[in-house]
Amino acid sequence: MNEVKEQFDNVSKKYDSQRRQLIPCFDDFYKACLPLVKSLTHAKNVLDIGAGTGLFSQFIYEANPDLRFTLVDVSSQMLDVARERFAGSDNFEFKELDFSKEPLPGKYDIIISGLAIHHLDHQDKAKLYQNIYKALNDGGLFINADQVEGKNLLFDSLYKYLWRETVSHSGLDHEALVQSFERTKLDKLAPLHTQLHMLEKAGFNEVDCIYKNLNFAVFGGYKDEKVETAVV
Repeated sequence: MNEVKEQFDNVSKKYDSQRRQLIPCFDDFYKACLPLVKSLTHAKNVLDIGAGTGLFSQFIYEANPDLRFTLVDVSSQMLDVARERFAGSDNFEFKELDFSKEPLPGKYDIIISGLAIHHLDHQDKAKLYQNIYKALNDGGLFINADQVEGKNLLFDSLYKYLWRETVSHSGLDHEALVQSFERTKLDKLAPLHTQLHMLEKAGFNEVDCIYKNLNFAVFGGYKDEKVETAVV
């Protein structure tokens, strides 16, 4: 994770300003999970794994400002931006943590992750999903908004080609484009169906994908299939 930390330390101040260009489906991608989050009326706290600048947490917080958040990330400089984002709110705490190796802190009703887990080796993904399951309270919800590999080489190549074409014509300056393409070299994407199976093996008994656009997918699961949710 050291190379990942270095790359994201370097881009921390510009990260948020580039998100809409680098994620063509930005709004749908980050908002797809909100009905599920709002339906968990018993939820009190959230863990954001690989939280970065806190962008994903902000969407959750705006939908439910009563929740309390713990943001963890390997990059201290990304977390510094998150601290600035939520300055003045006592709903947030921040921890520098290598979530690929270190145990997750505490127990939570909701665990989220945005564009972070795809940096892990597949074995480490599976281990993290097990740790996430253990860190969830009964009836808890896990949501992963991330990039996934296409089901086969044809589709994966097509998805990546379309993304590069879209980003190249998005208005990002040359330096930002070069940096974003360089960061993709750190990606270790796994197919969606493989990761859903990892979640099932970790113990999640209700898993599904709730949104997908090319390589961008939002998926996750409940720890207890009997959890009662409110109709939104």
